[in-house]
Amino acid sequence: MISNLNLTHLTNFIQIVEWRSISKAAAFLHIAQPALSRQVRTLEDAFGAKLLRRHARGVEPTEDGKLILEHARRIQREWISARESVQMNKENPTGSVFLGVPAAYAVTLVPPLLQRMRAAYPNFRVHVIEAFSGTIYEWLISGRLDMAVLYHSKEYDAAQTTPFIEEDLMVFGSVASLTGKTEMHLSELSDRQLIAPWRPHMLRLTLESAFISRGLSFEPSIEIDSLPVMKELAHRGAGYVVLPPSSVERELKTGRLAKVNLCPNIRLSTVLGKLPGRQPTRAVRLVSDELMKLATELAPQTGWDASKIKMTGRRAG
Repeated sequence: MISNLNLTHLTNFIQIVEWRSISKAAAFLHIAQPALSRQVRTLEDAFGAKLLRRHARGVEPTEDGKLILEHARRIQREWISARESVQMNKENPTGSVFLGVPAAYAVTLVPPLLQRMRAAYPNFRVHVIEAFSGTIYEWLISGRLDMAVLYHSKEYDAAQTTPFIEEDLMVFGSVASLTGKTEMHLSELSDRQLIAPWRPHMLRLTLESAFISRGLSFEPSIEIDSLPVMKELAHRGAGYVVLPPSSVERELKTGRLAKVNLCPNIRLSTVLGKLPGRQPTRAVRLVSDELMKLATELAPQTGWDASKIKMTGRRAG
């Protein structure tokens, strides 16, 4: 039966023809001559033809044997090519990943991630979509994204998640409006101009929940789904924004914004999300590993808490 054949039968048949001897081929292959002879009989039974002609000097292929030899060599070349391709992919992987990142973390995470991936895997492509968390989650569960950085919430329980980074929210405003202050209470913000994104942005829902749980009204004076515009409005003195500090690092360094602690403290947690039931590709695993490694390395300078990240230790191979 053809099903009894395997690649070894064909490659060993090539050796027999090239050595013109079953015994010499057996010695080269380090297998017993009777076992090699049985492989030849299996081939002949499978194809219903005599493949070798024996004579005093050894063996030579019959006409049918020459046909099988041609196909066997082609199969062997394809096998070698496939093996080399896999090995090359281990050393220099190919593939693509569609990654969603919330606007608050895009500037900090995306540039170094893309630089690292391009340097380590030049044939690899990471397509990054920056948006607010609600949009990213919708795209993930619809299959438009392979993975995403999500804010941790039971609202996003349809995704398979692993812990990523945590960060304490802070209040940001113009330098003049925060001079002399070290903290701002939620009750103060409820009486001031608060700039916040629209529902269902997770930052908005987190703040809203914190205000309501303390009996405070939550009525932002400005609602807008644009992180750069939110920060610009705060710089112009139009109100305050409550954000993770790593998303305002550049504005703090240039003096466009000042910060104070939020009281009581509100911690924002993020996760790496994937769709349950979908087996992660090797490309997704590589990006996930690189994100976790990057977040761990950046934690000291960004103030992130990366203690819940569990590195897998996977490598490209």
